[in-house]
Amino acid sequence: MTLVASHEKGLTALDQLRTVARQCYAWTLPYGVSFVEKGDVREGQIVNPKLAERLTMLVRDTRVYGALLAGQRAIDLAGGESGFLARLRH
Repeated sequence: MTLVASHEKGLTALDQLRTVARQCYAWTLPYGVSFVEKGDVREGQIVNPKLAERLTMLVRDTRVYGALLAGQRAIDLAGGESGFLARLRH
């Protein structure tokens, strides 16, 4: 999950965080959420309905796809097939 708060929408920061995640063999969603603090959030409250919708989608997708990846990881670690996680088997 990639979330960036910035004074200019943070798109460059999102791209850089995704690159760092890939270098650490992490999976990321194909999108991130960025927001402008003074325009989208005021006094700690989300005031932009589009941001609220995007955050709801991000949380849902993280939960759903995280569960799928966790399940497949367990299968890969317990199995005997070649794959990326084979190197982590005991």
